[in-house]
Amino acid sequence: MKVYIYSIDKILYEGDADIVTLPSETGELSILPNHAPIVTALKEGKISIQSPSGHQNIPIKSGFAEVNQERTILLVK
Repeated sequence: MKVYIYSIDKILYEGDADIVTLPSETGELSILPNHAPIVTALKEGKISIQSPSGHQNIPIKSGFAEVNQERTILLVK
């Protein structure tokens, strides 16, 4: 799936991912390809991205996620 993570002033990640784990307001949420559509608020924590090229963690303070079957878009602070 395609993943796009943006902060106010820069692009934090754009690329493919096998799984993305998010610190949502209701608990940890793992996103896989073809996930059901969802919009959720994010809380302070780290976004974990497992991609074909390896594993990456991105710390955040807050944000929002929009997920559909084709892509995941995150707007974070």
